[in-house]
Amino acid sequence: MARDSSNFAQHSSERAMQAANFGMTWSREFAEEAFSQSRQAVDAFLRVGRKMAEDFENQAAVVREHMTSLTQKTLSNAMEYGEKLSRAKEPQEFAQCQSEFLARQAQTVADQTKEFGQKIQKAAQIFASNASSAMAEATRRSEDAVSTISSRAEQASKRQRAEV
Repeated sequence: MARDSSNFAQHSSERAMQAANFGMTWSREFAEEAFSQSRQAVDAFLRVGRKMAEDFENQAAVVREHMTSLTQKTLSNAMEYGEKLSRAKEPQEFAQCQSEFLARQAQTVADQTKEFGQKIQKAAQIFASNASSAMAEATRRSEDAVSTISSRAEQASKRQRAEV
């Protein structure tokens, strides 16, 4: 009977060690997978941030180019106005030059504003689309990571129950 008791104790201690080892192995695997999936999610969010910054830089370049173009056109108009004005001999010519200059400047600004608005609208749509796609991808990866971790935890739990 003492022998049965000794065998039972030894068997129980072996099972306890197996359970402890299983728990440690499962915890380590779970932690490794969680860190791996977390790293992938963080990398995805960093890619999203980088892409959004690049898109913003591209939009800023479009704005800069547009404003430079507008400045060049309005300055060119002003130079032409100055040349015409310097050649004016009659008050009527002066008034006509001024009227033409103001009309030309107004048309230049209107044309440029319309074009600029279209460019900004297109850039905003592209930016929103890219940001939405990138966030959806990052979210999908995060969900996949959670699903994988949950699945592995469930499998490990089933294995442990089967061994007991």
